[in-house]
Amino acid sequence: MHLSKDEQILYNHFEDMYDIAYNRGAPIYSDFMGLNNVELAYMLLENKGIPKNLYDKKICIYGGYDGAIYQMLCFLPESYYIDIKQSDFPISCVKISPVNKKFCDKLTHRDFLGAVMNLGIKRDQLGDIVVKEVDSYSKAYEAYIFCKSNKEKLISSITQIKHTTVKTEIISNAEISIEQKFKEISGSVASLRLDSIISVACKSSRSQCLTYIKAGNVYINGRCCTENAKETTEDLTQENKEIKNNDIITIRGFGKFLIETSEVTTKKGRFHIIVKQYV
Repeated sequence: MHLSKDEQILYNHFEDMYDIAYNRGAPIYSDFMGLNNVELAYMLLENKGIPKNLYDKKICIYGGYDGAIYQMLCFLPESYYIDIKQSDFPISCVKISPVNKKFCDKLTHRDFLGAVMNLGIKRDQLGDIVVKEVDSYSKAYEAYIFCKSNKEKLISSITQIKHTTVKTEIISNAEISIEQKFKEISGSVASLRLDSIISVACKSSRSQCLTYIKAGNVYINGRCCTENAKETTEDLTQENKEIKNNDIITIRGFGKFLIETSEVTTKKGRFHIIVKQYV
């Protein structure tokens, strides 16, 4: 795989982190990053000859809550036998909400992100920004901002966004309440192969979906997939050719989807599926 200049720099950085974790005998954490950058870490493990079944012994990934888009990598040392907990990641969450719910601007993701970055905080120091409606009456919005733990106090200094006076609160993982919403798309497919599934998600032809796959724009459970299957060609078996129930597929330009499959088929032998798009 040919790497761009920026990708090569990041790949080299991951290699340094891998070596530091090994030499220090302690876990090392990265900044926040998207799925395409996480894939470089898996490429590093592959190039070092690490078997795929040992990948989770070498790196852990977490973004502050289940289903996060921006995540942090943890490189584990060679003989680290202690399980890394989600609470071990240096991730904090700051809740920002309007002081007066009745008299406030309708704040958007862009507004919250702009207010944080105006503090001089770089994007890779921030994870997801989850914007929620406070209630159905006021139409006010609040945000859960995931960040590196050393940035929580700075973000907590925000007192105004646009014309709205806001309050901040650093909350624990136990207090985080993020109810994932979905838009359901149902359909039937001749097989549970990747191109068939994403043709329902994208409402595109299977031939067009194959171009998305080959271009490296499709991820299954956080791993880039450039073949019309869950594994590379040399690992192909009937079992991993097909998408399974609760697999998560991310398609650049289209979004993220939770797949629900069924063993029930139509009279013509087609499989019923439900594609849940994250909204």
